[in-house]
Amino acid sequence: MQRILIYGFGPYKHYTSNVTEAALRDMKLPGNAFKKIFEVRFDRHMFDQVFENVQPDVVLGLGQHPRARKLRIERRAHKRGRSSQTRLATLSLPHTSETTVAYDAGDYVCNYSMWVGLEWCVRNDAQYGFLHVPKNYSTKKLARYVRRAIKSC
Repeated sequence: MQRILIYGFGPYKHYTSNVTEAALRDMKLPGNAFKKIFEVRFDRHMFDQVFENVQPDVVLGLGQHPRARKLRIERRAHKRGRSSQTRLATLSLPHTSETTVAYDAGDYVCNYSMWVGLEWCVRNDAQYGFLHVPKNYSTKKLARYVRRAIKSC
């Protein structure tokens, strides 16, 4: 059975909460799935340490997006400060009426975690995907989508 790591983030900037933290806190996952809430900071060691401890076969990152209207399946990350250096997500996430595909994970910690996560997954033969979540998205709907994504792995 594949080991699955799902992570999200705590509050950042002026936001007092983060939809990914709220959803993961209450989310019921199968025994082969692990969840982690990261602080919002550019810290490679923080991410690598969790990846090494869990040794996942699949990593799904969740990040809050303040302007998104749908779940954004992020397909590409870029190296911080070098937008011409990119990596593509390797995990195929389900497309629904609630999702859209995007090719720019931004320039904040979500993109950074995606860059670091993809690098770890390539080295360790694991799959990686990232989902940006609208800030006011229903945590129950997000939990349903994540469970569906897990089943498709």
